[in-house]
Amino acid sequence: MEFHQLRSFCEIARERSFTRAAARLALTQPAISLQIKALEEELGEPLLVRHRTRLRLTPAGELLYQHAQAVLASLEAARADITAFRQGLRGHIALATSDTNSAYILPEVLRQFRECYPQVRIDIRDKMSSQVLQLVVDHEVDFGLATLPLLHPQVTTEMLFTREDVVICPPDSPLARESVVSLAQVSPYPLLALSRGSTSRQLLEAAFQQAGVPLQVAMNLGSIEVMKRFVAIGLGLAIVPRVAVVNEVRTGQVVAVPIHGLPVREIGLVERTGKHRSAAATAFLQLLQAYVTRLPLRE
Repeated sequence: MEFHQLRSFCEIARERSFTRAAARLALTQPAISLQIKALEEELGEPLLVRHRTRLRLTPAGELLYQHAQAVLASLEAARADITAFRQGLRGHIALATSDTNSAYILPEVLRQFRECYPQVRIDIRDKMSSQVLQLVVDHEVDFGLATLPLLHPQVTTEMLFTREDVVICPPDSPLARESVVSLAQVSPYPLLALSRGSTSRQLLEAAFQQAGVPLQVAMNLGSIEVMKRFVAIGLGLAIVPRVAVVNEVRTGQVVAVPIHGLPVREIGLVERTGKHRSAAATAFLQLLQAYVTRLPLRE
């Protein structure tokens, strides 16, 4: 079993086409077909079958694909680490996380990292937690940052920090005079909320249901930034991460009030089990861990 055979097999599995895989690898179709034939002969099992107009993996092919992805990822990580050792820290980091973490947690970490390691390229994918999990499982990213728990037999997680959600309201709202409120006190007010399907919306709906009070969503919005602006002009209340409204609270645009009984959210690192962590990823995570210890994530 050789490296170029595994690489060709994984490309075919992703593309579901010998022709497209050959083009991506700059090989001829007969050459890539011979590599797969050699693999099947060595393993004694068919790996691919044609299903109507597309290829699909056999059960043996699915097993090989999982292991081959891990092997190729480890080899690529080893190559990157050796290059970094020889030339100073270089390479590429791909991570997936939510829009909230991208907007309110990562900017300062990215600034520090770029100052220290200007030769490392970073690719950030804004995704919901369930999508972050899938990208990690599929080796599409080096790691993810997501709301825990996330359970999957092929990933490991590590809690990095906790995040408190608060209700924000205009300074003249009756709730602005409270030191802490309950969901029952929030319930009568029109609420601005993130669109259905987001992890934040799902957790919000579950919290109101568990409290036994109705959630009155007046407006579905696509971002926390829009929610903050709308709250400031009196269009409703919103429940958002405390870290997202530090500046608005400081300047008096909104008031943030803690919510009694609302669970604190755990945000954690999500990695493929057994995946080698590159030197660049290790350096990034060290900066992230140092930074989050200083954030006003909770009161």
